[in-house]
Amino acid sequence: MTLRMPQIRVDFATEISPFRDQVEVSTRAFVRRFGLVPDEVARRHHERSLLGTLMARAYPHADHTELALVTDWISCMLVLDDQFDETDLGKDPERLRAVCREVLGWLTPDGSVADASPGTAGHPAEHSVITAFRPAFADLWRRTRPYVSDTWRTRFAGHIGAFFDTCAWEAENRLTGRTPEPAEYIAMRGRALMPYLDLIEVTTHFEIPPEIYRLPVFTELNQSLSDADLWTNDLFSCEKEALLGDPHNLVAVHRHAHGTGLQAAVDAVGEMVQDRVTTFTGLSRTFPDAALRDSLDPSLLAPLARHVTGLRSWLTGQLQWRYETRRFDPTRPEVTSAAGATPL
Repeated sequence: MTLRMPQIRVDFATEISPFRDQVEVSTRAFVRRFGLVPDEVARRHHERSLLGTLMARAYPHADHTELALVTDWISCMLVLDDQFDETDLGKDPERLRAVCREVLGWLTPDGSVADASPGTAGHPAEHSVITAFRPAFADLWRRTRPYVSDTWRTRFAGHIGAFFDTCAWEAENRLTGRTPEPAEYIAMRGRALMPYLDLIEVTTHFEIPPEIYRLPVFTELNQSLSDADLWTNDLFSCEKEALLGDPHNLVAVHRHAHGTGLQAAVDAVGEMVQDRVTTFTGLSRTFPDAALRDSLDPSLLAPLARHVTGLRSWLTGQLQWRYETRRFDPTRPEVTSAAGATPL
């Protein structure tokens, strides 16, 4: 049996940066330079993921320097996420929390980077992760500092912290063999994209004013996009995660809650994704509405429009990339060797 992926309809055109090939090469060099991939298998997985292509589609209008920076951010974060998901660290919540606390300590509000230190984590696995990732995060933090304010850095660190809380929650579930309920999963899952939406402001050289960022309509604009993106991710990764026995996937959660087959769960999640795409599409076309527009300084209107365009690019770009990347390939030897047989 072969899974049939639902067709997700998006009304916006897909664009791609002319710097795609350059950042694909440079982010692979970044990962090698800091030793973030520990072996040839991990290196090949990173390269087949085509993260430069993803970011070239998600930030198609970024200058080369900024595009290289945000691509290195996603490479660093996703390689770290793979450590959390696919190694023993992902089944040891206390060790994982220790690593997360250490990483968050590197993201200072003023953008400063402290001298290297041994870190606070004592387990060899924790020390190994921290030793590899600390210099990479320091490099990213230095390169990001000129573009953003203390307010942005605090928000960005908060979003990464919320994502790390989700990672620890997932580790608790793996340790106990628990599959979360749909509403709980949706609430926790929705945090993962926010740091990358923050990076739009790096590429546009415009920070969303706090009074706009706090508006419920802006929150829903971000959340509907996050849900659409992350649930699409779950569709494309559901077979791999079923093979690995990882319940942290909306398809698996729906299947467990409703007792359906895998294809029926995929179809149901596809409808959920389409609903969130429709919500985001409507909001992105009307934001800011007439009342809000009249209350804003006119100088904010053009950069706000560019930001919304950036959000749309994330939606279209990530969807197109799903058909190009091999990141979710369930036939990866490291997946099949760990899992044995297909769940279909």
